[in-house]
Amino acid sequence: MHEEMYRELSFYPELSLTIKDAKGDNSLQIQQIREFMEEGVDLLIVSPNESAPITPIVEEAFNLGIPVIVVDRKITSNQYSAYVGGDNYEVGLTAGQYIRNLMEDKGQILEIWGLEGSSPAIERHQGLMAALEGSEIDLTVKIRGEWEKDTAKNRLKEYLLEEDPNTFDLVLGHNDVMAIGAYEVLQSKGVSGKQFIGIDALPGPYGGIQAVSDQVLNATFFYPTGGDQAIEVAYQILSGLPFDKQNILQTAAVDSSNVKIMKLQTDKIIDQQSNILRQKERIGVQLEIYHNQRTFLFGFGLTLFIAIISLAYVFKSLREKQEINEELKDKNKEISEQKDKIVEYSEKAEIATQQKFEFFTNISHEFRTPLTLIQGPIEDLLHHPTTGPFKGELKLIKMNTNRLLRLVNQLMDIRKLDNQRMKLNVRENDLIPFLEMIMASFKPLAQKRNITFRLLTEDKNLKVWFDPMMMDKVMFNLLSNAFKFTPDRGSILIKIRLQQLENSISIVVEDTGTGMDAETAEHVFERFYQGKNNAKSGTGIGLALSKELVHLHQGSIKVHTSIHEGTQFVVNLLLGHSHFQDTDKMTGESQLIAPEEVNFEEEDTPTSPVIIPEDALTLLIIEDDEAIRKYMSRQLSKTYHILEAESIDAGIAKALDQLPDLITCDLMVQKQSGYEAIQRLKNDVRTSHIPIIVITAKGEIEDKIEGIRQGVDDYISKPFSMVLLSERIKMLLANRQKLREHYLHQLPIERSLDTSSSPDKKFISEFTAVVEQHCHHPSFSVNDIAEKVGLSRGQLYRKTKAMLGYTVNEYINKVRLKKAKHLLLNSPEKAISEIAFMVGFTSSAYFSTAFKNHYAITPSEFRDKNLK
Repeated sequence: MHEEMYRELSFYPELSLTIKDAKGDNSLQIQQIREFMEEGVDLLIVSPNESAPITPIVEEAFNLGIPVIVVDRKITSNQYSAYVGGDNYEVGLTAGQYIRNLMEDKGQILEIWGLEGSSPAIERHQGLMAALEGSEIDLTVKIRGEWEKDTAKNRLKEYLLEEDPNTFDLVLGHNDVMAIGAYEVLQSKGVSGKQFIGIDALPGPYGGIQAVSDQVLNATFFYPTGGDQAIEVAYQILSGLPFDKQNILQTAAVDSSNVKIMKLQTDKIIDQQSNILRQKERIGVQLEIYHNQRTFLFGFGLTLFIAIISLAYVFKSLREKQEINEELKDKNKEISEQKDKIVEYSEKAEIATQQKFEFFTNISHEFRTPLTLIQGPIEDLLHHPTTGPFKGELKLIKMNTNRLLRLVNQLMDIRKLDNQRMKLNVRENDLIPFLEMIMASFKPLAQKRNITFRLLTEDKNLKVWFDPMMMDKVMFNLLSNAFKFTPDRGSILIKIRLQQLENSISIVVEDTGTGMDAETAEHVFERFYQGKNNAKSGTGIGLALSKELVHLHQGSIKVHTSIHEGTQFVVNLLLGHSHFQDTDKMTGESQLIAPEEVNFEEEDTPTSPVIIPEDALTLLIIEDDEAIRKYMSRQLSKTYHILEAESIDAGIAKALDQLPDLITCDLMVQKQSGYEAIQRLKNDVRTSHIPIIVITAKGEIEDKIEGIRQGVDDYISKPFSMVLLSERIKMLLANRQKLREHYLHQLPIERSLDTSSSPDKKFISEFTAVVEQHCHHPSFSVNDIAEKVGLSRGQLYRKTKAMLGYTVNEYINKVRLKKAKHLLLNSPEKAISEIAFMVGFTSSAYFSTAFKNHYAITPSEFRDKNLK
């Protein structure tokens, strides 16, 4: 939509466009619209996140005289200037008719909804139901995908944990990405034979048209965005020209019969758009050149004018020439002295730099000694029969000790290269056995993660001259990177290519990992470089060292990669030995060396499972480092139920879905800020009561202050003590229990809605006010309360239980009995049966039983005892 708007704007240079994205947040969208109103914009274009919440602010803007164009999604009133968008009811109807033909009027459908409060989701569902009327097709399952692919996948996975996938034959997603997500979930579970229908038919490599072309979706339906139409209507309104209030865009089906034509057309449109943008950029460049030339000509003319005037003073200047020459001599002398000082400072800086490098080398040597002293005892303990219960922790220590030792070795190698002290020891080696021996170290990791790991070559008797010690480090670094960025069930291949014309051989390490963008690939061999979009950080040493070692062999190393397309590292080595110095060559037979040890998290030694009570509290751990996350989970699972999340989005989704009793969160999770998760959780009424502990390596005072401002309950710096963490968790949960008891003690029966800024206090006030206002109705239920406070039934139950210690029904009965007790004391003229009906009981017998169970006395006995 944005691209269409900008493309159409090129025809209206007098118009300018500012876009703000609310990212699916109603309150943020309302705030942004109000900011536009305060800025005094001439016209508003609004795509409502949800109809009902956005309607009042749109009406307010319209009533202030600001023209408003509603696009894509409708509001619940007609107070706007124009609407541009598809007919969502017609889209749902067309999809339903297509499904009837596809399924021959019988079968079961799983429908994945968008955001339930948005008009597209509601109208598409209504159109679908109208189309299916009169057929034997049943809509058996409804899943709330909320327009997001990951949300739809998580909800479908939850459904499949409890239900048989044979309960449906076809999946209809309210947009393409949710339908594609459903396809990926079912494929991962080995479920086949299903049909998938999406809506939107967006172009591009990840859009619905591509999905139909790839046979992921059976069909998708155009939902035109209308960005260009919105700009055209805006121009008509601002120019005082006549315009249509309702601008309905048409839909059409895209399936195997027409997808090739549609894809060609959309690709052509995208190419044309790119050409338009390039032409616009070139025009801008030409205009800039024109302005620069005009400025240059003006300056040249001014300079010429000054030069002509200066000629008039030439004779006067000759008189002052001697004085100027003297001044120039003084200046030259001063410059010469400054140059000498700069040279002196440069020499001192070089000496200081060398001293720093010497210190760096010495401290690296010092690290090796304690690391070796750690490594040896750990090996002994791992093989000791009495350390079985601690083998998991010991293996973790061993893995990270080896990791530090390898890093120190790489730093020392870098230093040797800088000092030109690293010497080659090349000899003729059998390349294939050398590579197979290195691969053997990685095969357990490949098997554990179901990664296809192979060596492909046409000739297994290749003889190549190289230094085995150096090439071992090169291959180890390349394979370590490949395994780091390749997902489970991916593939890593080593390909050997013989280049006869160039008299060289290529070793290609190819993976199906996340890939790199162009900027990262350009700098990937630079020392200490870290890619901006790299969620898995490293030191930035390994590839730089690999490049230096390959260059010592007179070879080259290159990278070929793109985002989401995997990566290829190509090492080229010359055949023969004529390119080496005689001092580089070693005599004797080739001997293979033991490769470096591969560090990966081994399976924990089986231990007796820890049985914790079903009612134990639940903790959510948000941490992207798998080793730390598993360690925390293993230690805390002895006392609590544990939920794990390796990303901010997954953590927020699990918090909203499971409502844990406490959350631990890192401040940097896959290069995302943990402050964003904390702010969203603390501002959401469903999760605002949950204590949050930050566990992070960022221990500066500014970070701690920011955490407190965001509502963090505790802040622990890495490295941390597990004992300290356990005690702080116990303390926070105990304080939360005291707070809950305080709320229970303080809640009165007659209470109005509190407007406090505290989300927890506001929730309790709103909840109790709803109960007190409606508890006299016998049919008053949990569903009524959930609707009024804006939570689902499950979320309301969990939050009420966490905050008050009662279920919702228990609390309603508590309020009813308390009101009944008050009426028994202050309304003696009313019969007990009448009081029972007044407080919401359907029968006096049930009221008497509940009263006695609660107060250990019948209502009549209570009245007689207190009135005497």
